[in-house]
Amino acid sequence: MQEVGPAFRLRIWFQAARMRTLPLAFAVIALGSGLACYHDKSSFKWSIFLLAVLTSFCYQILSNYANDLGDGIRGTDTDKQGEQRAVASGAISEKKMRNAVQLFTLLALTSGAFLSYLAFENLILNVLFQSLNILAVWSARSYTLGKNPYAYWGGGDVFVFIFFGYVGVLGSVAIHTNSFYVLDLLPASVAGAMSAAVLTLNNLRDIEGDKRHGKITLVVRYGYLWGRGYFKVLLMLSMMLNLIFAIIITIESLSYYPLVAHILFQLLLRFLYRKFMTADSSKKLDALLKPTALVTLLYCVSTALSMVL
Repeated sequence: MQEVGPAFRLRIWFQAARMRTLPLAFAVIALGSGLACYHDKSSFKWSIFLLAVLTSFCYQILSNYANDLGDGIRGTDTDKQGEQRAVASGAISEKKMRNAVQLFTLLALTSGAFLSYLAFENLILNVLFQSLNILAVWSARSYTLGKNPYAYWGGGDVFVFIFFGYVGVLGSVAIHTNSFYVLDLLPASVAGAMSAAVLTLNNLRDIEGDKRHGKITLVVRYGYLWGRGYFKVLLMLSMMLNLIFAIIITIESLSYYPLVAHILFQLLLRFLYRKFMTADSSKKLDALLKPTALVTLLYCVSTALSMVL
């Protein structure tokens, strides 16, 4: 038998980490940091930004490893469409993946705790964000792990919306400014809706396999046609909320850049919508995952830049 080299083993771990999902983790940090600059240009700190990005990457990799392990244990990934998972395929043993989950649990807790300590002098805010750090780590682990993982009863959409929307964006504003702003609820909601759209595509693609293994996502619970309508609603909601936000920012700042960023976002949403309307198979839905994640990233980065130019 041919021995597997270190480079090949490392590649398997990179694949299991699902590196293509990391841009979503970076996107909300970038958006929140741009909003912080808009509210107070002197508030932005590179050290805080980079540590926040590192922390978000730890959360995301932890979530991906825990998801691989949880679904692998339950057999949900046995006949999965698209990207194959490491535990289900036998590329990584259950024991090694458990160790990886424990390692990234420790890294995420430590990084998040250090970020909160550096960002907040106010005791109440520090305690709040230390608590959110623990909750974020629990959320990352509990998607498919544990006795009652929330992905198996349809809670994934809510958690994705909250953590990739409100916690990620509003939290990123707060670590720079030590404040919260009502206006930021609009772009935070857009980021949450777009992230939920990515999850919905994934659940539409896997609906048959999830049904067989008792993974009751919202798409499984309410049906394939409902899921397709839900995806469209998320895109339309994102477009309308961002239009309102862009108009407000344009009036406040007397700059046309936010409207330019919105027009770009709207054109990209139309592209996604047209592609989705012709995506009538698991393979086509899987091919749409990367563009949807990329549009979410471009939205967050372009919106952030429009407020600091």
